[in-house]
Amino acid sequence: MRAATRAPVRAGSFAVQLIAVSVLVLPLLVVTLQAVSRGWFYPDVLPRELTFDPAGEVLGRRRTLAALADGLAVGASVTVVAFIVGWPAARVLAGRSLRARGLVFGVLFLPSLLPAVGLAMGVNIVLLHTPLRSSMGGVVVAHLVPTLPYAVALLTAVFVRTDVDQERQAAVLGASPWQRFRMVTLPAAAGGLAVAAALVFLVSWSQYLLTLLAGGGQVVTITMLLFSALSGGNPTTIAVLALCAALPSVGALAVASVCLREGGGR
Repeated sequence: MRAATRAPVRAGSFAVQLIAVSVLVLPLLVVTLQAVSRGWFYPDVLPRELTFDPAGEVLGRRRTLAALADGLAVGASVTVVAFIVGWPAARVLAGRSLRARGLVFGVLFLPSLLPAVGLAMGVNIVLLHTPLRSSMGGVVVAHLVPTLPYAVALLTAVFVRTDVDQERQAAVLGASPWQRFRMVTLPAAAGGLAVAAALVFLVSWSQYLLTLLAGGGQVVTITMLLFSALSGGNPTTIAVLALCAALPSVGALAVASVCLREGGGR
């Protein structure tokens, strides 16, 4: 009886996974074919000619490499700063009541309710009165506005599920704060921390308006190049830049998935 009940559940789960993979993989496959093709026009089902020359030309441009480097630097910096700022706040919120946490999260996510243009303009006006205007530091600060709430919320969820008694027992046994963090807190929360880091990085990596206004044109990321190419660029160039924008995101999600699976295995 149980076997007969589990069969439809497994079939449904497999169908959901297949649909999810199709939704994620098929667009990447189409974009990849466009990136390595020459002369793919309607109504052709497949490209007439496959070649890596156009993709190599786009990837070999100094502007593309600089945009990739700047985007990765900004995303990594935002993730680190968001964790440094959000970690103590999340530890405090994890010990509060559900109502108190909801109130704090509501305040943190208020800027996200604003239109993207209005939020970007407001942040830019503030940065114009600081030495951080038109700099990478200014872009990092601007990206903290949409990313910090996610960091605090996800870290709080991680710490709510973490057993604080284990840290206390380690302290009683003489473990230093660093030893408690490295040997108790980090292994217990590794999966959740990886997911939080991936989400913060993805939100920062995909920012266009905040980067454009806060960077003042001095900080150019791959997302900005992609939006510029979409206004009338070559389809192959657009596809290559789209892949450049998508692959770090896919990589971050893959690493988070592996960490989450290993953490669950523990």
